[in-house]
Amino acid sequence: MSKVIIKHAAIKDTFPVTAATITTSWKSGQIFTLSSTGEYASLAGSNDAAMFVAIDGPTELSAPPTGSLLTGIYGSGTRFVIDHSAEVAASSTSYAYEADVPNLAINADLYCSASGKWTGVLPVAGSASVLGKVMSLPTAGNNYNLEIKLLGGL
Repeated sequence: MSKVIIKHAAIKDTFPVTAATITTSWKSGQIFTLSSTGEYASLAGSNDAAMFVAIDGPTELSAPPTGSLLTGIYGSGTRFVIDHSAEVAASSTSYAYEADVPNLAINADLYCSASGKWTGVLPVAGSASVLGKVMSLPTAGNNYNLEIKLLGGL
């Protein structure tokens, strides 16, 4: 399971999450939003208003003491690394970012994909804002870890 290493968090908060979200396939470091009622956290999509980056993983939420609370970070200037060393060790290709990200450049714009993952592809022209910038690229040499700096939109 991926983990998030926080270098600087402008804001760190907890959000209620439904049992259905806990059992949905996702990884730490993916992008979340709040339900239409503003009550529960759920995985963001390309047309959702991205709210925060999850730093807990599904297995951390499936048992007490956290249970129904998801920890998230957000705010301009937040910097973090999504560590995929566990996925690399397990020969998994499931990451918290889309396949295009390793081919981006340092300082490239990052958006939210339809599956709540980081991507360099603008999902729908004019409908999404830049959420972050690439600070270091995922490579085989760093276990496909991605460092991101958040901008004001998240």
